[in-house]
Amino acid sequence: MSPKPRYARVVIAGLGLLGGSLALALKKRGMASRVVAWGRDAAGLRAAVRAGLVDEASTEAACAKGADLVVLSAPFTCFESHLRALAAVAPKGCLATDVGSVKGAQVARWHRAAGGMRFVASHPMAGGEKTGWRNASADLFQGAACLLTPLAATDPGALRQVRGLWGRLGMRVTLCTPKEHDRLVARVSHFPHAAAFALAAAQARGKRVSDFAWAGKGWFDTSRVAASDPGLWADIFMHHPGRVAADLEAMERELKTLRRLVRSGHTPALRAWLARAADFRKATEGARR
Repeated sequence: MSPKPRYARVVIAGLGLLGGSLALALKKRGMASRVVAWGRDAAGLRAAVRAGLVDEASTEAACAKGADLVVLSAPFTCFESHLRALAAVAPKGCLATDVGSVKGAQVARWHRAAGGMRFVASHPMAGGEKTGWRNASADLFQGAACLLTPLAATDPGALRQVRGLWGRLGMRVTLCTPKEHDRLVARVSHFPHAAAFALAAAQARGKRVSDFAWAGKGWFDTSRVAASDPGLWADIFMHHPGRVAADLEAMERELKTLRRLVRSGHTPALRAWLARAADFRKATEGARR
């Protein structure tokens, strides 16, 4: 006999890549009896129901009536208004969380906007450059990291439940403050995305796209995330421009060093610079284990 699903009615607000993957993951693992999508694109929502991604969909916040879990998966700039709308109809005590990649001072505002819902801020660090629920995968979260950023006001029981939610989806879950989250994520995610966009932008200047018919994995691996949603990443970069700018300035210094070494003709110095970079890259692989 199959175990009873943990959640009777899950509402996913924003059915993009992460929201769609969450819907598939919950259904694959039998964790939810009914998965509901809430969003603005009525035609897209109907298509998601026909595809079997979700059980029902709505453009009205009233779909949160009877929900025991709400997950915000829209752009983080919408979270506060979405929480207010959903909290007006969701049952008191309904669990709520998010998948947003920025936190900071917003977390306190989201807590207040959640009203009677029990909100826990979370960031499953999974995704890809291909957007939309049509690119969703039930295994997107498997093995990836997830950062929870509770406040003093966060309900302890809700925190345990959200930790368990992501853990059962195969994620490596840890807790940190919203400030520490933004420091970490700016370094390991936001800056690499900025660097990839800069690489693609540099190649776009006067270059023929047809040249890249001959490109190997080096180009495609290095520039992959530059194909990500520009609107989303503009919002993310503007969330903490100082941190991203500081990392870009550090990269500028290293590029100047590399340019000088390449022009110098001094192979041992160039080799030593490359070796330091290679050693650090290898060390980051070990840090994940």
